[in-house]
Amino acid sequence: MKDKRIGIIKDLIEKNGRMSLEELGERFPGVSSMTLRRDLLALEEAGVLVRVRGGALSVQELSKKTEVQFAKRTAVQIAEKKQIAEKAVRLVDPGSSMFIDSGSSTLYFAKELPDLNYYVSTNGIAIAQELMRKKMPTVMLFGGEVSRNTMATMGQSCLQDLSRINIDTAVMAATAFTDDGNFCCGLFAEAEMKRQVLSRAKKIIMLLDTSKVGKVMPYTFAKLSDIDVLVTDGNFPEEMKKSIAAQGVTII
Repeated sequence: MKDKRIGIIKDLIEKNGRMSLEELGERFPGVSSMTLRRDLLALEEAGVLVRVRGGALSVQELSKKTEVQFAKRTAVQIAEKKQIAEKAVRLVDPGSSMFIDSGSSTLYFAKELPDLNYYVSTNGIAIAQELMRKKMPTVMLFGGEVSRNTMATMGQSCLQDLSRINIDTAVMAATAFTDDGNFCCGLFAEAEMKRQVLSRAKKIIMLLDTSKVGKVMPYTFAKLSDIDVLVTDGNFPEEMKKSIAAQGVTII
């Protein structure tokens, strides 16, 4: 009975995109809300949905709603992203081995990076293109399947390329930063790539503009305890800054 009910809930949420606990309670009048919450938790752990306040969203619906084309993302929060980039470039040393994550914030970081002898690896196509406009950096672009939404390579080939390099500093980006301190993105393969980078880097710098705060995406790839420095813009909530600093993360 339990497996059948979970299967029906899965089908309902995938069909409708979203279901509230109230709607599920009407569909299963003899089942307690606590049991339905446990059902949603099981489906979340299976990667089918993401729980939100009062119900759940299907992974497909959440990705569809929140993953926009790379060019559109690059054109929003421009002043904030430039501010973040200007602060972040001061944290990396010429001559070091650096990974630059794909993303709109990291693209501005690449634009601001001085034309010096950095050794840069990346899975961001736009990142590589921007760096190749400079004379000094050595650039390695990972191979793999290309995501049209993120303009990034990912998959097994990408992970193999990553396994062959050493990383002094990883400059990372996130699509969302949840209220409980998780950094998230919208694709499973993207999250796996980011996790592998974090496991290999000696120092991790996360770039995060305020528009990402309080948002939820399907896949968590890092927590605050996984990073060393958080670089954000001037609109970042002061109370959140204090909370993050109290957890041992340098926030700039």
